[in-house]
Amino acid sequence: MDVQADHDAVRARGDLGAVLVRGHARRRSVVVIGIVSAIIAAALDPSPALAASTTTGAFDGVVAGPGTVTVRGWAVDRARSSRSTSVRVTVGGTAVGTIPAASTRADVNRVLRVTGAHGYGASLVTTKTGRQSVCVTAQSLSGRKDVALGCRTVVVQDPSPAGSLDGVTTAPGSVVVQGWTLDPNTPAGATDVAVTVGRTRVATVRTDVARGDVNRVRRVTGTHGFAASVATTKTGTQSVCVVGVNVGPGTDRQLGCRTVTIPAALPDATPSTAPSTAPAPPVPTPPDGSGTSDQQDGGVMPAAASGWTRVFGEDFTTPASAGDFTTTYGDRFIAYDGFGDTSGVGMYRQSAISVADGTLDMHMHTDATGRPTGAAVIPLVGGRWGGQTSGRYDIRLRADPVAGYGLAGLLWSDTNTWEDGEVDFPEGALDGTVTLSNHCPGDPSVNCLHRELATTFSDWHTYTIEWSPTKLEYLVDGVSVASTTQAIPTKPLHLVLQAATASSQKPSKNAAGDVQVAWMSISRAG
Repeated sequence: MDVQADHDAVRARGDLGAVLVRGHARRRSVVVIGIVSAIIAAALDPSPALAASTTTGAFDGVVAGPGTVTVRGWAVDRARSSRSTSVRVTVGGTAVGTIPAASTRADVNRVLRVTGAHGYGASLVTTKTGRQSVCVTAQSLSGRKDVALGCRTVVVQDPSPAGSLDGVTTAPGSVVVQGWTLDPNTPAGATDVAVTVGRTRVATVRTDVARGDVNRVRRVTGTHGFAASVATTKTGTQSVCVVGVNVGPGTDRQLGCRTVTIPAALPDATPSTAPSTAPAPPVPTPPDGSGTSDQQDGGVMPAAASGWTRVFGEDFTTPASAGDFTTTYGDRFIAYDGFGDTSGVGMYRQSAISVADGTLDMHMHTDATGRPTGAAVIPLVGGRWGGQTSGRYDIRLRADPVAGYGLAGLLWSDTNTWEDGEVDFPEGALDGTVTLSNHCPGDPSVNCLHRELATTFSDWHTYTIEWSPTKLEYLVDGVSVASTTQAIPTKPLHLVLQAATASSQKPSKNAAGDVQVAWMSISRAG
């Protein structure tokens, strides 16, 4: 048997053992000897023809999902057979990723007489939809020729939400929207729709209405209908639009718009005996949204939520002057100090942190050197560094709308490995609205969940992440605003609260204000 015959025999496997089951026992022995001889010859023969084909493998199969392809097979560079190589995957001629061939394949090792791990299997996100050719190429470790392992044709489903805005009715101060939406990535789960009136987002609505017609046609289960009244200050002729909020691969999708007339509220005809008072003059807003607040008390930390046991809680009852935070709270927190923030234009400094009147204060400003300054803290559970693989995380906070600065409460990898996952809430520019995210474990550059809420940072709110092995749920003041059962992190993550510059563009040197934290709590189930 020559080298190509060896290659073809191994690639032909449904189970590699199938190569050895044809014919009588004596013939099987001859086949095995032929394979081994060919491998030895390939390893020893220095001819250019063999030197160009030391990499081999198989493309065993592919399954298409909504916006994804899952490939499996094996690959090995016989010139470096103890090491794992990688394979490059394309969909419709566009590269979608390179994945390691590093899982155990005892069948490959047995037949090829090699060691190491040479199997591959992974799901990759693609923007291509419809009928597509998926191709896999094994990469050489020895600087020689990469080898195409084959192509398969699949149909990739559009991963973005489908649905319809069926109707809009109006009343003074409100609109009622009705329709349905379905995200292919969660066919049995409820999802969200965002409602805008006159291009202003006014609400996010959950699909909590049973739609048997949708389920029957789409062959799914769950609740995918919505019928909700949402408040608005807009009146007159307005465009009301509904957007299906995406889950996993894909993008948000507009489900429809209606032009309606929203009547103005009728004047109150009830006579009033109360003395009239002139309205208070508005408080002027300093430039750059840098106004500060005198709201020093966000409330006392409540008892742990039902079903949860608190393992860390801090109500900030002990004062600490600026620069002395770690002296007072060093057994309970780590404070970033003296290194650049995420955007690279600002600096984290412990001197920006203080505690007074039961409130942690993180002061955003530009220092004397012209460097934007922020702060970040990490709670220490039991005085120790390290996170959990599930839990409940509560933070009560508010912030001044300081232009150019942002806030990120996040669960971050204990080993500083982004691929372990990242869960963000609350997050966003301080002069904008709050967002939440779940970065896909394994491919965190993709958001498996993202929501933009109507909530701003200006008022006190309690932000909660509930993380179980099967679900992530996000709550504001105890009310669920989003949840997912997809792409749940499994590695240890710890809580971080970062207040820093929001982009690579420096904030105005006059921009200044505070992030205030009333209390923080970490719990475990039970």
